[in-house]
This record gives sequence, structure tokens and C-alpha cells, in this order.
Amino acid sequence: MLKNILSILVLTVTVSFNAAHAQDSWSLNDCISYAMENNLDIESQNITTQKYKEALNQSKRNRLPAISAGTGYNISYGRSVDPNDNTYTTNSYASNSYSVNAGMPIFAGFIMNNKVAYNRFMYLAGVENEKNLRVEIGFQVMEDFHNALYYKGYLEIVKEKKELSELNLKKVQKQAEVGLSARTELLEIEARLADEELLVIRTENSYRAALLNLKRSMNFPVNEDLQLEDIKDSELIEYPVYENADSVFMLAMQFLPSVRAKMQQLNAVEKALSIAKGGVYPSLNLNGGYYTGYYETNTDQDGNIIGFKSQFKNNASQSVGVSLSVPIFNRWASRSEIKQQKLSLEKEKVDLENFKNQLYYEIESYCQDLSAVSAEYLQAKKQTESNQLAFEVAEKKKEQGMFNIIDFYASKNLLSNAQSELLRTKLMYLIKRKTLDFYMGKIIFQTEPNN
Repeated sequence: MLKNILSILVLTVTVSFNAAHAQDSWSLNDCISYAMENNLDIESQNITTQKYKEALNQSKRNRLPAISAGTGYNISYGRSVDPNDNTYTTNSYASNSYSVNAGMPIFAGFIMNNKVAYNRFMYLAGVENEKNLRVEIGFQVMEDFHNALYYKGYLEIVKEKKELSELNLKKVQKQAEVGLSARTELLEIEARLADEELLVIRTENSYRAALLNLKRSMNFPVNEDLQLEDIKDSELIEYPVYENADSVFMLAMQFLPSVRAKMQQLNAVEKALSIAKGGVYPSLNLNGGYYTGYYETNTDQDGNIIGFKSQFKNNASQSVGVSLSVPIFNRWASRSEIKQQKLSLEKEKVDLENFKNQLYYEIESYCQDLSAVSAEYLQAKKQTESNQLAFEVAEKKKEQGMFNIIDFYASKNLLSNAQSELLRTKLMYLIKRKTLDFYMGKIIFQTEPNN
């Protein structure tokens, strides 16, 4: 009985696990969410960000006093100095020493504060870089997802085209047997069918390759099945779309993680320059200490060694001091460091300006592409509807013997090409539209992993 119960529990857990991992179809958001949870590049970037965070925390802790304690045990042999009266003795003796030291910088050219600010900006840049990496992976998954959808849809088109040829071949074969169709018509259909079968094989291979690319960007198990959910037509348009590159660029400068990361990196380089400048200022430090010890040579009037507790108290001494260090000459190392940091700052500014220019050209390109592909999609939609009607007419005329096989296949190919173009422009429009929406600060997919 117990064995049966355990078997049922194991079966239930196994089925539940498989059901949790498998699903009928994967939407774009499902694929992106999976990638956010399983992509190793994100995990690596997160570790880097945590290192920046720890560096920030440590730079804050460096403002605290540094305290150290020490102890020592010594045995002196032969001729040595008696610590009691500073005379030479040849007797061997043991001694213990104890000390506590503390030090704290008072002023060091504001280096410590600037290091805190530097590490804060580096940490913030790391956070934005991690967000940007998530966005890049999300877009890669989106592109691979739509690419796989294209081949999936195109495969359905070519399979439907092949199935129609198979039906026509069966009809013509029966007609040829009774002398109602010419032998040349039968050979034409067989040749067309062979071409279409080859196209199906090639499209299946392209679809499998596209699925493999999607699995790679998701870090999805290669041998597991991945069924994709089709795009809803509600996301499409009924009129051409036009976006102004200037307005999109202004929004992108506010919302893009890559832009914010660049700005934080610029701030960090500015603080690095301030740290270098602090090296030419004097530094002031506060120091203090407590010292004591125990010596076997420390005896009373009767020659007995004074107890540890009394010696520890009587031998104690304290010190408090302030030290000032003024840099005078270090082979111009500080001046050279300042010059290098100034050059680094100039380079960072140039890189930022170049990044902005490239971003603007990229947005302008996307705006133009969106306007073009939206118009192409609407035109492809009209063309598909027209070719669908024309093919239906051609099919009826062929049934009535009023259309030869060459013209019929020409009409059929026009419809297939129009359907393929409609699918291509539909998916291209969605990619361009979502990309510009992202630049404008809209949430197009969830980049944070599900908890």
C-alpha cells in the first residue's frame, strides 16, 4: 500500500514538473521572460554590478577609523638590555607586549569623498548597463521570434500550395485516364509539385534554423519542443505611420538605459579627475595608541616577579598624535595622473557625443523604415486580397476548362508571393514599431525576471 502511494506521489510530481516546464505555445513575452531568467550574460553582468556595489560600500567604510591590535612574546638570551633599568644583562628572560593602534584621515584633498562619488557613479552605470543588456537580449529574442514566425507562416503557405498541387494532380490523373486532360498538363503539374516539395523542405530547414537561433538567445534546451504563438492582428495598422526623429530622440535621451549608463560613466570619469587632483594636496591624519607589557625582569624588593595584572596596568602608556604629509616632489607622477585623467574625460565626452550622433541616425533610420514598411504592409494587404479573388476566379475557370495550367499556376504563384510579402511586412512593421516605442519610453516587454 505504501509502495503504491509513493508511486502515485512520484508520478504526480513528475507530471506537475513537466506541465510547469512545457506549454502549448510560447508568446513573445513568454520567450523574453524565459531569457531574462536563464541568460548567462545577464547573470555575469549582475555579478559585475554587485562588485561595483561592494566597492561603493567599502569606499564609505574607509571614512571610519582603522583600528589594529597586536601582541608579542619574546625570550631574550645572552647579553641584552633589561627593560626595567635599561642596563645590560646576561640573564635570559621572557616578555610580552600588547598594543592597540588607531588612525583616521582628517584631510586628504577630498580624495575619500570623491572616491565614494566615483564608486557610486560606477555602480549606477553598472545598474544601467545591466538594464541595457536585458533590453538587448529582449530585442534579440524578439528579432529571432519574429524571424521564426516568418518561416513558420511561410511554411504554412508553401505547404498549402503543395497540397493544392497534389489535389490538382489527382484530378488531372483521373481526367487523363478517361482522355479529358492532355498528357502535357499532367507533366506540368508533376514538375510544379516537385519544385514545391523542394521548397517545403528548404523552408522546413530554415524554420528549424530560426528556432535554433531563438533557443540560443533564450538559453532554451535544444532538444525540447518550442511551439510559437502567432501574432495577433490587433497589433497591426490600417494607415501609414510617421514618427518624428527629433521628438523620438529627445525621449530616448531620457529613457534609454544605454544613455543613462553613458552619463553615469562620464560622471565617474569627472570624479576620477578630482581624485587625481587630490594627490597634490597635503594630507592630515590623527593617530593614537595604547601600549603595555609583561617582563620577567620586573621584580619587587624581595626579587619576586610582579604579577601580570599589576604589570599590565603599571606598564601602560598612551599616545595621541597628528601627522601632516606634504607632497613636494614625486617625479611629476601626480601632475601626470591629472593630465591623463583630463584626457580620459575629454575622450569620454567625445565618445558620448559620438554615441548621441549614432543614436540619432539609428532613430532616423527606424522612423524612415517604419513609414516605409507600414505603407508596404498596407499595399501588400490590398495585393493579397486582390490576388486571392483573382486566384478564386482562375480556379473556377480551370474547373470549367477555360484556364490552362500555365496561367493557373501563374495566378497561384502571385497569390503565394503576395501572402509571403504580407507576412514579411507584417513582422517587419511590428519590430520597427516596438523598437521606436521602446525609444519613446514605452514598456514593450518585461525585462525583469519573474519571481
